[in-house]
Amino acid sequence: MKIVKRIVFGIIIAFFLSIIFSSIFPGRVKIVDKVRLFAQKPVIQWIGNIRLDNLPVVDSTKAIARVDIDFEELRQYLESIPPGSIFLTRTRSYAITEFIPGMWKHAGIFIGTKSRLAEKFGAQSNLFKMLDTLMSESEIYILDSEAAGVHVHPFRDMSNLREDSYLTNFTAFTLTGTIEQKRVFIEESLKFLSREYDYDWLTEDESAIYCSELIYHSLKKLGIEIKKRTTTLSREVITPDDLYNYMVKNSGKRENFVFRINICKENGRLKECQK
Repeated sequence: MKIVKRIVFGIIIAFFLSIIFSSIFPGRVKIVDKVRLFAQKPVIQWIGNIRLDNLPVVDSTKAIARVDIDFEELRQYLESIPPGSIFLTRTRSYAITEFIPGMWKHAGIFIGTKSRLAEKFGAQSNLFKMLDTLMSESEIYILDSEAAGVHVHPFRDMSNLREDSYLTNFTAFTLTGTIEQKRVFIEESLKFLSREYDYDWLTEDESAIYCSELIYHSLKKLGIEIKKRTTTLSREVITPDDLYNYMVKNSGKRENFVFRINICKENGRLKECQK
C-alpha cells in the first residue's frame, strides 16, 4: 500500500512540475500545454468579466471624476479616421487590464462604416466583398481579437460603450503607404478571422491570436516588423504599449505611420492629449 501511495504521490508531483515547466517554457511539450490551457483559459475569462466598480472594496472616484468617454462623444472623431487605421484604447474597471503592462490595454484595426469602406476601396473590390456581409449600414466597425477571438464587430461593443462607458483613452494611427498596401494590410488581418484568442500570449505562434499580435502579424506582411518586446510571465510579448511606441517613433514625413488623434477626457470634457 505504501508503494502505491508513493507512486500516486510521485505522479501528482510530476504533474504539477510539468504544468510549472509548461508555464515557464510554453511550446516545449504540446500535450502538457493543452492540459494547462484547459484550466488557464476559463480562469482568465472569469477574471476578464470582473468589473472593479462592482466590488465594494474599490473606490470608484475615477467614474465620479467623469473620465469615461461615451460613444456619441467619440463618434465625431471616429468619422474622420480612415478605414484600415490602427487604434489603441485604455479601459478602466476591468480587472484583466491590471495584468497588461503599460498605458494602453487593447489594440485593433478600424474598419469604419460600410459607406466609408466602399468609398476608400471601392464597392466592387474583393476587400469590400469580404466585409460586406459582416457589416450593417449604420454601425462603425472594428476588427480585433478579444475573448471571442478574431472577429469584426461594432465599435460600441467594446469597453462597455453600450452601457456605462469604461473607455478613458483612444488613439489612432494610419499607414502612409499606397491604397494597395492598406488594402493588403486589412486583407492579411482578415485571414485570421475566427482564430481563437491567444490565452498563452505566444507572439510567433499564429494558431491563436491576442490583440496586438494581430497587428504585428498583419504589419509584418508589409515588411514592417516590430522587434521591441515586453517580457511578462516569462514570455516576450508585443503589448499595445510596444505597438504604440513603435508607431509614435515611426510617424511623420517619409515614415510608415501618420498620427491621427489621441483623445482623453478631463473634468467631463473631451480633449486631445499629446502623443
